[in-house]
Amino acid sequence: MKSSSLLKLTLFFLFTTVFVTGLIAYSNSRGNSSSNGESNSASADESFSDDQRNRRYEKQFSVKDGGEIIVNADAGTVKIDSWEKSEVSVVVEVDGSDSRAEKYTVEFKQEGNTVYVTGKVKDRSFFKWHIGNLEVLYTIYVPKKFNTTVKTSGGDVESKNLIGKADYYTSGGNIEVEKIEGETVASTSGGNVNVRDIVGNVEAETSGGNVVCENIKGDVNGSTSGGDVEANFIDGRVKAGTSGGNVTIKVNGENKGINAETSGGDIDIFVKEGVGADIDAETTGGSVDCDLPVTVRGKVRDSELHGKLNGGGNVIRASTSGGSIRIATLK
Repeated sequence: MKSSSLLKLTLFFLFTTVFVTGLIAYSNSRGNSSSNGESNSASADESFSDDQRNRRYEKQFSVKDGGEIIVNADAGTVKIDSWEKSEVSVVVEVDGSDSRAEKYTVEFKQEGNTVYVTGKVKDRSFFKWHIGNLEVLYTIYVPKKFNTTVKTSGGDVESKNLIGKADYYTSGGNIEVEKIEGETVASTSGGNVNVRDIVGNVEAETSGGNVVCENIKGDVNGSTSGGDVEANFIDGRVKAGTSGGNVTIKVNGENKGINAETSGGDIDIFVKEGVGADIDAETTGGSVDCDLPVTVRGKVRDSELHGKLNGGGNVIRASTSGGSIRIATLK
């Protein structure tokens, strides 16, 4: 009786495996033919290699200063730089296994002075099992005075040498931005954010890495849930927060307001000698030290400091639950 049941079970699994394998093969063949048809319909200005594992899309657009490029990619690293031409150049290189690369397509569109680039994973198969590797690289050149927007679900974003608004988001990579004149937004769910040499307000955030903002002429808002925040050489208002790291702030301009908060680290704030401020600093897991002369308000305690620096001014607020706070002169 037991051997009969075992035989039936073995036959059941055998037939199930054959059936599933057949469905996968059929689904992939449908997906492959569909992908090939879409790629062959590309315009004459687009180019890609015949090797389905290594495709290359390339397109240029005539534009004027002050326009915008909007990139929306299911996967890929995006690199943006400026040049002297009144053109937008986009080169997309797709590399990976047959099962994934051949399903990745790129679409271009221009409306007035706005260029749209969309990268999609078109998988019409019954089983959407993403087996194999896929690497996509977007290399983009735009006029120096140009707005840029990037959303990618699986890569890094690098951008530099631009005048205009920069708005960047990735679900799984790092963001590197430098030499931008304009409002800059950099957000990632799983990497580090480095923003430097910016003229304009900056918003930088990550859920799983460090945030570094350096040499910024504008307001800075930096936050992370799992790393450190550094805002160095800032001429503007600063707000910095983390749930699991340290906060370091260096302000080389006037005190326009500082707000630093962490649940699990230290806070170090450096300001120019002679600046005025109202100080509110508290910790439940360390001490508060200030190297500058403060007129103290209320009781003097190791774990908090409330008072006026050089007669008072915009508030310097610092709060931590698991570390110490230091306020010192910027050298």
